[in-house]
Order: sequence, then structure tokens, then C-alpha cells
Amino acid sequence: MKALIRMACIAAVTSLLGCGSNKPNTAANVALLYTVGAGANSIQGFHIQASGELASTSVPSFPTNPRPVALALHPSTNFLYEVNFTSNTVAGFGIDHTAGILTPVGSALPPVSTGLSPVSVGANAGGQFLFVLNQGDSTISVYSIDGTRGILTPNGPAVSITVPGTPQLMAISPTAQFLYVLSGPSPSTISVFSIAANGALAAAGGSFTGAANSNITGITIDPKGQVLYAADSANNNVVSLSIAPSGALAQVAGSPFAAGTQPAAVAVDGTSTFVYVSNAGSNNVSAFKSASGVLTQVSGSPFTTEGTGTVAVTQPGFLMVDATNTFLYVSNVATRGIAAFGINAGDGSLVPVTSSPFGQITAVSWMVSTK
Repeated sequence: MKALIRMACIAAVTSLLGCGSNKPNTAANVALLYTVGAGANSIQGFHIQASGELASTSVPSFPTNPRPVALALHPSTNFLYEVNFTSNTVAGFGIDHTAGILTPVGSALPPVSTGLSPVSVGANAGGQFLFVLNQGDSTISVYSIDGTRGILTPNGPAVSITVPGTPQLMAISPTAQFLYVLSGPSPSTISVFSIAANGALAAAGGSFTGAANSNITGITIDPKGQVLYAADSANNNVVSLSIAPSGALAQVAGSPFAAGTQPAAVAVDGTSTFVYVSNAGSNNVSAFKSASGVLTQVSGSPFTTEGTGTVAVTQPGFLMVDATNTFLYVSNVATRGIAAFGINAGDGSLVPVTSSPFGQITAVSWMVSTK
């Protein structure tokens, strides 16, 4: 019966996707893209083609528990993890890097329980532990990861954390054993936690508190683990914070840097050279060149996410650079589409991909990419 339900879900979503702008997979593929968002209890899978266009994988949809909201790749890129806001669960999938098909890890095991209302997920730099930020009870659930099979084992009860206000997002250093929690509302605060060898968390010094009226809605850490970037929607800017060897945060000289209207999220390219900020209020993306966190807008910035149509409001949100470091993908929340751009490796400027934006069945809240 479960198998029949699963296949019915896949068939229904496949039918929906057939009505959209996603093209059959007939061109060369360079990477994979996975998304979750409001509108479907599933992960959507895509091939990124050499042109930057998106084509659904042969099995385009992978069912989840109710309301998946965030994704995280294991550092090995062999496993994908997702958290479900209303069902209080986290689940893992093995990745077929050729076909893009996802297979639940420990296929006989149900999703693993988290704390209340999980909103963010990520693995530590070594890939031994998975962390889930639970908004509803201000806790972080910690799991040991079986590096061969990807199976999660709770590493004790969820850890209660003390942060100002309500936890919103989490970012984990890709190079060191530190975890950062964004909390709010105003003023927004980014708290620092150290990760011990056994996965235990401890509050560390060097947190950052934004301006009195700040409303930080997106944070990310550059691939070198040297700078944390934060999008402040209330003040139309992006804050650059250097990361000390101790994990402490310090505002970079000249920060914050002006962005568009109501910046929502931040992404960094694979070389830590270019920084991109989605602007929900002005329907565009600001592009910057970074010199140790000091940002300078690139030529032509900002770049519209509207495509060539007549839609005036796209409300860009989550965005990311793909695994090949060639394309930028932006979720257009208002229109349930993904805007795609080629990245000029020389100066970081953006060129719209043909047929962009690509229509979706969900208002995408999170994306990840792997080869």
C-alpha cells in the first residue's frame, strides 16, 4: 500500500511538471539541483544542463513528510537531508549522481523526530554530525551520521539554546567546528556555538547584534569559512562579518553595504569572490565582488529576476550558486519560478539563461546543487 501511495504521488507531480516550462532531458547535464517549497510535500529534482536550463530528472519528485522547508548536502555530497516544519521530522536520501534519483536512507526506517517546528539543517565540516534548528522550542537536535549509509542516530536529546528572541536560521562553517544561529525579531542577533569532537554544542563568544531596527532574513558563510554575510531586509543592506579562528564575528570595515529593496537572502560563489543578494522588494539581484568581505557592486548590478515577460513582482528569495560555479539560481516566490543566470567568471556579472525564469509547482524556499 505504501508503495502504491508513493507511486501515485510521483505520478501526480510528474503530471503537474509536464504542464510547466521544464524541458525534457535532451541536452548535456553538468550538475543536479534539488528544491523544496510551499505547495508540495516533496523534493523536486532537476538536471542542470550545460546551457543553465533546468530539465526534470527521470523521477522528478520524491515524497517527504508534511511541509519540507530546508535542505542540506552532506560534505561527501552522497546524501541529502531535509526537515519538515509541521511534522517535526528530518529525513535523509542517497543521491544517484548520474540519474539524480533520491533513495531514502535506511529504506525500512521512518523519518527521524526533531524538536518542534524545524527550520534549518546542516552538517559539520567533517560530516560526522547533522544539526537541526528547531524554531518552536529553541533547541538544536544533533545526530550522528553513518558515513557509509547516511543513517541518522540521535546524539542524545535536543540541546536547548539561549538566543535573543526566536531562532530563524542556522549556518555551519564549512572549514571549522562552529555553528551560527540567527534570531530575531529586531534587533537581529547571530549567536556563535562551538562543535565538540563528540558533536556537543557550547555557546561561544563573539556574537553579533544588528542595528536596533534590523531584520536579518538570510545568512551564509563563504566557502573559505572566513566571512559570514547577512541580508538586512529592514535597512536595505548586506552586513559582512569576519570570522576569527575562535569563531567570533566582527563587522568588516565599511560594512554594511547597500543592496536593493528588502534584501532577503545571500549566496557566495565557489571561489568566495562574488556575493549575490536577492532583493524581494525591488525584484532583482545585487552582485558584488568581495575583497575579504569588503563589497563592491559589479558592473550592471542589480539584475532583474523578471525575465522577458511583463510580470512586475517576482519577490526573489532564496538563491544559490550551482555546483559547477557557473550559474546562479534564484527563487521567485511570488510567481513560483526559478530565475537562472550565467555567471561571468571574470567580473561576476550575470546573464539571464534562455527561457528563464522556469515555472515550478512550489514557491521554492531552499535549493542545493551537486555534481
